Amino acid sequence: MRRLAVVVSVLALTSSCKGGGEGEANARAIKVGTSATGTLAETDPLMRNNRGPYNVWLLQGKRGQRLVIDLTSRAFDPYLVLRSSDGFLIGSDDDGGGNLASRLRTILPRTGTYRIIATSVGAQARGDYSLAVSEWAQPEGTPRAGATQSLAVGETKDGMLEPGDELTGDGPYQDRWTFELRAGERVRAEVRSTDFDAYVIVLGPDGRVIGTNDDANGRDAALTLRAAAAGRHTALATTYGDQPRVGAYHVALAAVTGEFTEPGVSVPIAEGETKTGQLESGDSTTANGAFADVYQFRPVRTGQATINLTSADFDTYLTLQDSTGFTIATDDDSGEGNNAMLARAVTAGALYRIVVGTYGSGQRSGAYQVGVMVLAAR
Repeated sequence: MRRLAVVVSVLALTSSCKGGGEGEANARAIKVGTSATGTLAETDPLMRNNRGPYNVWLLQGKRGQRLVIDLTSRAFDPYLVLRSSDGFLIGSDDDGGGNLASRLRTILPRTGTYRIIATSVGAQARGDYSLAVSEWAQPEGTPRAGATQSLAVGETKDGMLEPGDELTGDGPYQDRWTFELRAGERVRAEVRSTDFDAYVIVLGPDGRVIGTNDDANGRDAALTLRAAAAGRHTALATTYGDQPRVGAYHVALAAVTGEFTEPGVSVPIAEGETKTGQLESGDSTTANGAFADVYQFRPVRTGQATINLTSADFDTYLTLQDSTGFTIATDDDSGEGNNAMLARAVTAGALYRIVVGTYGSGQRSGAYQVGVMVLAAR
């Protein structure tokens, strides 16, 4: 259902210092609402896997308490782990605070002592760091945990991922937002959050996955889709990766308007013409699962064709093929920014296929423009 953010070295950090040990004997205490400083040094105990030093901080917490834990350093790339007193993993974070800082938002499952492990991503890291623990107020107006909510086109609502929510098949929390669509209606579903890396999954009326998205804009998620059938659709607001992250988010459903080709239909494009298109559910897919639109181009003169593909919604990728589907050339970022541009010799009367797609794997969606110009051979 999702692409898992699984990095072996990082997962090992969350499992390589369970309960007790040398670090526990030298543990310091920190209270909610305070900050403290520490130093990773040569004499500190080492993580079992990456051999990086770590410090343990003890925190007294209450069941249901909402906390934000920040670990920052100018000397190394910090990594933060939170465990219960018996070693159960509550959560971990690498760069959630931005600029390599770690930030973990959590809701404590029970009253007792918790162990905050301050460490680093790399084995060679040494130096000073700052640790802070603060209360985290729940945003007003968020629905109760586990409740399915309705969403209308043009609406933006607040949500909260937290204990009590439904769990996805691979671990994280998810909220369900349902909305009615007409057959052929186009919408854009977005999940935006400053608390976690958002991920959105859209299900059709039959419960099957229509599409997914991770990073449409930074760590926000967005998916543009065309309803293949009328009925109730569902947007699953969740997080990227396989850990149950908590935090507030905004979910929005907006109408997508304009003149777009029908999904999966190959469209003729002429020299000097620019077409507006939309990558969306129902489109053809590439070998790596990405959405793609195909245009047919038959030049009226021999020369050099320049093909431009631009989009504000995704990182564009161009493929030029001959009539048999053989790839002549590809391009990612030869245009401005993340836009693609190809310049290749073409023969008058020959049939070419221009494949409009996205860079990388995954079903990215959104609007684009593709245009073709030919400079005749002298």
